[in-house]
Amino acid sequence: MLARLGQREWALIAIALTLVVALLWYFLLIVPMRQETESVRQEINALIPERDKGRQAQRALPELRATIAELQAERQAFLRALPKEERLSQVLNEILTEALRSGVTVRSFTRSPTSAPVPEVRAVNLALSLEAPFPETYAYLKRLEGLSRFSSLSGLNLSVQGQDLNPLLSTSLTLTLYMLAKDLGQPEGTTQTQGAPSPQTGQGGGR
Repeated sequence: MLARLGQREWALIAIALTLVVALLWYFLLIVPMRQETESVRQEINALIPERDKGRQAQRALPELRATIAELQAERQAFLRALPKEERLSQVLNEILTEALRSGVTVRSFTRSPTSAPVPEVRAVNLALSLEAPFPETYAYLKRLEGLSRFSSLSGLNLSVQGQDLNPLLSTSLTLTLYMLAKDLGQPEGTTQTQGAPSPQTGQGGGR
């Protein structure tokens, strides 16, 4: 049968086989390679932003290290500047002196330890109860903020007494004192001291 085929038939068979091989080569090799190439291209496009972020972070690394070193130096300087003792009598003397200068009466105070933001620091709360008109109270609070100690004010609560034009205010607040911790392993007990301080003049009213 094959011997009966002429040159034209053999040419057509060769062309058909060539087309079949070409189609098989295209669908079995070229198409998968194109799909894989497109997948790799998409992965590359997705990784480009990450690469740019990494390069940016690498460029910022020296500045970040310098900032960390600066913050660590500031932290050490802060810890070195902290007082090593509570010196409660000195603090109370400053509080009462500033109250006398401002025309504010300190009715009572309560001392109690509290938690500090970092392990190397110890903190003590002084809960104060004050009485004075608003201008004197405001001036006294500004003086407390300027005490020559590491401290912070919180828990401020005001209540009005009377219906005068310049009524007395009953004020309660917490003054937190910070100092360098001596021994972090020993828990500190709570000590409270209440009572009227030394007599003061000037209730801040008189209007």
